[in-house]
Amino acid sequence: MPTQKSYFPSNLKYLRLEKKMEQLELAQKIGRKSASTISEWENGKYTPKQDILLKVADLFQVDINTLVYVDLTNKGNYHYSQVNNNDISYISEHLDPKLMEEWIHFGKHLLEEQNKKTTDD
Repeated sequence: MPTQKSYFPSNLKYLRLEKKMEQLELAQKIGRKSASTISEWENGKYTPKQDILLKVADLFQVDINTLVYVDLTNKGNYHYSQVNNNDISYISEHLDPKLMEEWIHFGKHLLEEQNKKTTDD
């Protein structure tokens, strides 16, 4: 199975700059001591462990999968992920469990339809 491309380095830099945050400030907010750690992550030299990825995702209010696997430098993706993550969280917290099953089934159906269109094109 092929591995997914990680957009974490470019996403981290993009999100940090969007918030007008220096590397040292980001490091301190997630419990790191130096800006060099952030620089190494942004340059793709190292990737933080999952607990740190979660802190970064929480800080920038994106889910961890979006932080790592969606190219947020494409501004449409960033806006789309923000809107959808908020909607999905709200729905999953408030929807009746029986309706949740229908919602998931419908989502899977939409994915199948989308995949059919993609292969037909």
